[in-house]
Amino acid sequence: MILSYFRYRKRLAKWIAYSALILSLAAPIFAHAYTGVTIVINAPTATNLEFVEYFKNELVSTKNTNLRVNVVVLQESEKLVVAENSELVIALGVKALEASSRLKYTTPVLGVFTPLPVFNDLLAKSRRELGNFSAIVLDQPYSRQLSLIRAILPEAKKVGVLLGTVSSQYMDVIKDEGEERGFSVLDETVYQEAELIPKLKKLLENTDALLAVPDGLIYNRETAQPILLTSYRHQKPMFGYSQSYVRAGALASVYSSGKQMAKQAAEIAVKSQQAPSLLPPPQIPKYFSVTLNYQVAHSLNIPLMDEEALYKKMLEAEAIENQGHEEIRH
Repeated sequence: MILSYFRYRKRLAKWIAYSALILSLAAPIFAHAYTGVTIVINAPTATNLEFVEYFKNELVSTKNTNLRVNVVVLQESEKLVVAENSELVIALGVKALEASSRLKYTTPVLGVFTPLPVFNDLLAKSRRELGNFSAIVLDQPYSRQLSLIRAILPEAKKVGVLLGTVSSQYMDVIKDEGEERGFSVLDETVYQEAELIPKLKKLLENTDALLAVPDGLIYNRETAQPILLTSYRHQKPMFGYSQSYVRAGALASVYSSGKQMAKQAAEIAVKSQQAPSLLPPPQIPKYFSVTLNYQVAHSLNIPLMDEEALYKKMLEAEAIENQGHEEIRH
């Protein structure tokens, strides 16, 4: 359903899903504004606790103190219980969103830290409406990731992408975004783990850089180090999708912190409070940061500007791109 999301913005703003918009407008409207927010977490991890802290701070900074905030830890409760007709539920992570998707269908639910394909799957299985079931997806937009590669490797011509059975559905979008930035995007689809390294080597021999696209078959705890080592041996930089990949040996990444996701979630909570059955369609991360691995850059002989300068350069490019899309709408 959100695949149309991506393709629509290609024609008319790229990230506004026609199908999502129609479904959200068609969703039943429940008049009662919610008076509280329940944040559901699977475990009190540093990232989840950071989100909770900054979410509360954002509500205070917007002078919206009438929304009480409650936190429920799934591992401490056998069954998820919330005030279903008077609260917005914000679910952090896949397990929390899966549990929240089984709540009464009139309860608005916003997922955070959930990959796009997983959200699509839960949306279909729960048979909920997009008007009261939405998310800030974990995935950074491909346009942003490819812009990072272009900013760091201005002479690069070919970008390689390893795909699994889940992520392969987005290949057309990735190729379109690559073409807009002057890249030819080459891909290899992996169907079983034994194919991973041979197909990776084939990609690296014919490309200038590797773009990591989230897919559990390709990128997981067992495969991360072999992929990074193989890329390094071929002297090709890998662009990850998290801070942890950069710390492990990827050259660079765009990512959104818990603080940044909390800011976006708070904006949605405040805006939709009076119309809880009209949550916005699923959104990409609005706020982001850039992280770089200078040691890897030195080893690969790739010059890097500092993170702040690169971040500002990407912000400017994104603002120009968004302005162009606004002009298309009019």
